[in-house]
Amino acid sequence: MNLEEKRTRLKSLLEESIRAGKVGTAIAITGSWGVGKTYFWKKLLEEQLSEERIYKKDNVFNRKYAYVSLFGLESLSDLKTNIYSNIENYHSTVEIPKWIKGLPSIFKDTKISQYGISAPAKVFDSLMFNQVKDAIICFDDFERMSKKLDIKDVMGLANQLKLEKNCQIILILDEDKAEGENKKKYAEYKEKLIDETIIINSVEPLIRANAQDMDDRLVKLMVEFADELKIHNFRFFQKVIKLYKDFRKQLPSDVADSTKEIILVRILQGYLIEDYPYLEHDWNDIKDSEELLIGEDENISIVKGVTLGHLRNIANSFLEYDEWFVEFKKWFDQKGRVNFSTLTEIIDSDLVSEKKMKFKDELNFLWKSMLNGHIEPDFGEKIFKLSIELLGAHTFEVLEHRVVVLSQLGFIESANHLESKVKGWISNQLNSNKEDFLNDHCYFRREQTRFYDFIDETLNERSDISLPTLFDWVVSVVIEGESFSDYGSQVLNLASEKDWEILLFQQIPNNTLFKHTSSSKVVHNILKTCDETLKDNVKVKVKNVYKEIGKKSELHARHMEYLISLLEKK
Repeated sequence: MNLEEKRTRLKSLLEESIRAGKVGTAIAITGSWGVGKTYFWKKLLEEQLSEERIYKKDNVFNRKYAYVSLFGLESLSDLKTNIYSNIENYHSTVEIPKWIKGLPSIFKDTKISQYGISAPAKVFDSLMFNQVKDAIICFDDFERMSKKLDIKDVMGLANQLKLEKNCQIILILDEDKAEGENKKKYAEYKEKLIDETIIINSVEPLIRANAQDMDDRLVKLMVEFADELKIHNFRFFQKVIKLYKDFRKQLPSDVADSTKEIILVRILQGYLIEDYPYLEHDWNDIKDSEELLIGEDENISIVKGVTLGHLRNIANSFLEYDEWFVEFKKWFDQKGRVNFSTLTEIIDSDLVSEKKMKFKDELNFLWKSMLNGHIEPDFGEKIFKLSIELLGAHTFEVLEHRVVVLSQLGFIESANHLESKVKGWISNQLNSNKEDFLNDHCYFRREQTRFYDFIDETLNERSDISLPTLFDWVVSVVIEGESFSDYGSQVLNLASEKDWEILLFQQIPNNTLFKHTSSSKVVHNILKTCDETLKDNVKVKVKNVYKEIGKKSELHARHMEYLISLLEKK
């Protein structure tokens, strides 16, 4: 039963009960927290009480109505007061004036009774509540109900209103959220009170209502994402929609449909990783779909495997590397600023053009066909040409995988040509835009490849490719919060002991950028980012610097011994 059918069912149940006119009914609207239960109910009510229907006598919904939130109520008396003071009458010419509705609180603040009880308030409460009948009453926020208010009293009052006052009772709650004794009491009263249960298990109406200015294909993507991954908390999608709109404001208005989709994909993915860690999806899973299809990694857990399967069912782009991945990972990791200039360039470039997307689709189709047992003699040549068209859009891990598989399948020439072309492209990038290239394509290595080895060898061998100084690199990482990046290893390996001496005893102590830290603390922060081999290399150089400084005097020797002892703890 879809949501529209459930809405029709609820409307029919209420109409039948109201027309019967003797005993009311009680209907529970249940579902997980944030799924839109209240929205579902209020939308139905609004449709029935629209301007064009409100004065029609045959509309059974034209009757008294009260919406009561249980949040903040601490007694049965408070609950009764909220019911009659919230009554709205849609068809009668006689209504309770607002000043009368406010009287209970006035009386309750005036303690006048020889027995210490506010008698006027008690009497007034009773008189006013006795007028509540033939009404639709909605109880909401059961999950936020005060511990001082017993659920037994709430359910008992609802039952009284149903049986003795001919009221139609709507209970909005998440049954799974009830705890301890309240859960047990609810289960007991449910059998006596509830006539029908409507289960809401889709956030689609809320998504559509809040994304009316987004393309329909994007709305469908969010709905499919919610259904596939069983994410039925609209607050998740509120964040997604807001961030999508914020990003779109920063970017050119004229972008391809495929670009809009990949922006939404990365936002959905970022919040999924952040908010649902139990699904075991993380940024390391962003690979080309050909690797995931071939299923080479047998060590992934069942949960992760199922999650990746769901994401692939929604869109291959969830598991493919692209420039949007680089920038959005920065945003969600809160490491560095998102470069909107770069993203604008990507939008304007062929990397996100419809032409490039067609190349990706064609490559994915060829690879999947091969895994399904169908391969043509020109498979190697086609994979080679498409890979070259998409250079920069796939990780070096993916390209390594492609070269290896082409070789295994006997397409040796295509494999060699692909390796050669990729290395040529890397050389050009290192010559023209080294730091951006290393930041975008090398800062997130997951496994060693021939292409990463080629980058390291090229950086070591070619003096014309300049690295930042040790000081500049330390400022970017320690002060500005940039990621370590792979050229950081090159900087640390190439730094001399003299470089370290100048950094630790001149540059850091005398530069205001480091006024809130110390040279010893800087070394500690650097060592935290290093692997064991690099850490040992750095320690040796720094210790030698300390020992050399210690030769100046006995005091210097003791001081440096202390700093070395701190270093050994790191």
